[in-house]
Amino acid sequence: MEHAEIITNAYNFTKNAFFSIAQFPRWLVLFFYIIGPVIVGFILATIVLQLIVLPILVSLLVGPDFGFTQEVLSGLLQFLALLIGISCIFFVPLMQGYCYRLFRSDDTMPDTGNLWVLFFNGWRINITVLIYAIPLMLISIIYMLVFMYLFPDTGMYSTADVLDMEGMMYVGTVFSYAAIQFVTTLVVLLFAFIGVTHLCRTGSIREAVSLRTITGIISRIGWYDYILSLVVMSILYLMVTFVVVSLSQLFSNNLVIMTVLYVLYIFALVPITVFFIKYLSEVYDTAFLPDERDDEEFDFF
Repeated sequence: MEHAEIITNAYNFTKNAFFSIAQFPRWLVLFFYIIGPVIVGFILATIVLQLIVLPILVSLLVGPDFGFTQEVLSGLLQFLALLIGISCIFFVPLMQGYCYRLFRSDDTMPDTGNLWVLFFNGWRINITVLIYAIPLMLISIIYMLVFMYLFPDTGMYSTADVLDMEGMMYVGTVFSYAAIQFVTTLVVLLFAFIGVTHLCRTGSIREAVSLRTITGIISRIGWYDYILSLVVMSILYLMVTFVVVSLSQLFSNNLVIMTVLYVLYIFALVPITVFFIKYLSEVYDTAFLPDERDDEEFDFF
């Protein structure tokens, strides 16, 4: 596998797709596919929570018995509205649907129309991701039950005296959970990337979550080449994220600048996502290239 050639092809595709005046409207549409559901969900959740739910909670909880104030309840509901808005990226998966379409495309950017098709194809990716996330969810549930059984009075996020036997058990359990979850996440991602790509190419969720099928594809790519390609993608993503996080720390006291930074970050994620998809698509395609036979030893005949 020629990694440099694959990176160059993905870069040229992304450059031709976005970095010109004529292509800028497409960039804006895809940006809206990410941020639009968040804004709409946040506004609707704010209206419902502040105008309907808040008066009910105020009548029930504000008083000397519970100690809540209307301002505290309003702040909590506004934070909940923000979480609901962010979750709309998952529940209204327009960008995921476009990624599905992009994985299936050849050398041209697909159109951005037909929102219903994008929505349903996005949910195909969501379902596949949820299936791959089952091991992570099971580990979390198991450890939650372990914490409830071993430390009923402290809870998972409490502090403990590490010199005490119970404290040592608590710290050991936390670290074992973190280590197992981290390793499991790496293994899941290793299969999930190719699984999602295979889903988009075949349209079959069953094939996308078949470990035998996905393992066979990775074996044909080559485990070393595949893992190296994921490392390359991770480094590029972490570099961009590091720059944004560093700048946000410098302007942590200025809410306006931080908002602008994160909006620009999401704006930059559009071509970055396209680059990753084309890069991963070309890596995936190497599994189906015909085997090259080396007949040089017979050249003297």
